[in-house]
Amino acid sequence: MIKRMQNDFKMEGQMFSLVNKHEEFFDYLVTNAEHFHKGAVMIKELLTDPSKLERYTKEIKAIEHTADDVTHEVVNKMGEVFITPIDREDFCLLTNNIDDCVDDVKDVILSLRLYHAGIGWELPLRMADILVEMSENLIVLFRLLKNIDKNEKEINEIVRKINILESEADNIYRDVVSDLFDGDHEVMEIIRWKEIMETMEITADQGERVANIIREVVVKYA
Repeated sequence: MIKRMQNDFKMEGQMFSLVNKHEEFFDYLVTNAEHFHKGAVMIKELLTDPSKLERYTKEIKAIEHTADDVTHEVVNKMGEVFITPIDREDFCLLTNNIDDCVDDVKDVILSLRLYHAGIGWELPLRMADILVEMSENLIVLFRLLKNIDKNEKEINEIVRKINILESEADNIYRDVVSDLFDGDHEVMEIIRWKEIMETMEITADQGERVANIIREVVVKYA
């Protein structure tokens, strides 16, 4: 009888597992990190080939909806399980923030369309590279979270990489703004690229925010 109680706990007609820690929750985080990555790659491609803009605008909207569905699925699953690998609050925080990353890359792509950006030059392309690198690293981080004790050192190293990338993104944004206001650019070009680069910098900030939350989780559980 005691053994059975240890295996399952029944509440209001719902069977809750006390043994399975439901590590598949990490897979949801990986999935939305992959959606973030897809959007970041689209941004890079659009800055070299604007002809893809209409197609990618539709695709990123679909990706955003899919990411929202993943987030809702996590919330629903939370109500069906008794034990999660890390605190529910931490899972919700990570889920919402990686979902925000997907929203942000969508905003970048919509701004490229709204402002008729055209082909980017060196600094916007490097900013796009940073977003791609960040998203790649976040995918790895979420996979490593399944075994925090074993992967603590590697997780912290990757978080530091993302911190460095975000600092570079800040510098790029400042360099672009400085260049735009040097007196050699037309007003429309200034407005266009300042808005686009600001949206990209916000996206980089959000990527770093996710990484820092992961670091806080590691400190709590390692």
